[in-house]
Amino acid sequence: MSEPVPTFELSPPVPPGATSTQCIEMWVDLMNACDEFLLAALRREVGPEGDVMGAYRKWYWQQMAEHDKAIIRMLERLNEAWEKNGR
Repeated sequence: MSEPVPTFELSPPVPPGATSTQCIEMWVDLMNACDEFLLAALRREVGPEGDVMGAYRKWYWQQMAEHDKAIIRMLERLNEAWEKNGR
């Protein structure tokens, strides 16, 4: 199940005077750090001689399958609501 999106109040503040380019660079740095954490966890899971990229592909496809299921559930609920309201 997906985690809820944190509220704005819990978001880290943008440094005063940061440009949009700097904000994008900080976001990219954060995404790269997240990738490194994921790869480290997968590396630990498969061991030193394991196929990290194979584990990543498996993880990715599982994530996408869950995402697809969530989208389908959302569309089914929307369809039910539209049918209920005569649209």
